[in-house]
Amino acid sequence: MGHVLVIPAIDLVSGRCARCIKGVPGTESLYAELSDNPVELAQLWRRENAKCIHVTDVDSFKGYDDALTRATAVRMQQAVDVPIQFISSLPHIDLYRQLLEAGVYRVSINTLVWTDSDAVRELLEQYGTSRVIFGLRAHNGDVDPGDGCSMVSDEEYIRHVYDLGGRRLVYSETDWEGHLTGESMDTIRRIADVTPIRITTAGGIASPQHLWDIQAHAPKNVDSVVIGRALYENRFPCQAIWRIAEACLEPELHLQGYASGVQSSISCLNKAS
Repeated sequence: MGHVLVIPAIDLVSGRCARCIKGVPGTESLYAELSDNPVELAQLWRRENAKCIHVTDVDSFKGYDDALTRATAVRMQQAVDVPIQFISSLPHIDLYRQLLEAGVYRVSINTLVWTDSDAVRELLEQYGTSRVIFGLRAHNGDVDPGDGCSMVSDEEYIRHVYDLGGRRLVYSETDWEGHLTGESMDTIRRIADVTPIRITTAGGIASPQHLWDIQAHAPKNVDSVVIGRALYENRFPCQAIWRIAEACLEPELHLQGYASGVQSSISCLNKAS
C-alpha cells in the first residue's frame, strides 16, 4: 500500500484546545498560550508539515452550545492552507452546510446518517465526497446511531454510508481512544473489507511501531490515521527537533500576531527565520 497519512488532532471545548503540547523545559507558557489559541495551534501543526488537521467539536458530542467552537473552526480554516476536517454531532444538516459555505473544507457526519439520510445524500450531491465524509465510534463492533435508534453493527453502518454515496469514513473504537495501546489490525481488516470506502482510523497510536504496523499490514483503502495524545506528548523522535526550534521561533510569531491584532500566519515563518 502507499504511505499512510498522519493527521494531527485538535479537540475543541468552548473554542479552546483541550490538550497542551509538552515542550522543552522553559516553554510551558508558550504551549499554554497556543492551547488558548486554536488558530495558532493549527498553524503550528501546518508548520510541522501536516497535510490535514482533524478538529473535534467536543461540545456538540456533549449536547452543549457549540457556536463558539464552530466559529473557531472557520477561523482555523482561514488561517491554514490545508483541509480542516471538522468532526461534530450537529442536530441539523443546515449547520453542516453553513460550515461548508463558510469555508471549512471538510465536515464529518455521524448520527444524521441514520436519522436524516435524504438530507445527507443531498449534501453529498451538493459538495462532493471529499468535503462531506462520515464518522463512527464503535464498541465491540456496535454503533449507536443516535436519537433513540437501536444499535447497529459497524459493518451495517459502513454499508449504509456507502449506499448514500459516502466515500470516506473516520473509524474509531472506544477501546483504542486515549489508551496508547495501538489499533486492532483484525478490526481494521474486517471493516476495510466491507466496502471499498476510504478509511481513516483514529485513536490508540502511541509509537512509530504502531504506525509501521498499519503501514505494513493495513488494507490499501486504509490510507490515514488521526493521532492526538501521542503527538502532544512528543512520542515520535522527529518531534524533539521541532520542539527545540519552536522554543526560539514560536514566541516571536505569537508576539507578531498579538501586536498586529491578527492571528500569526504560516507566511510569518520565512520572515522570522
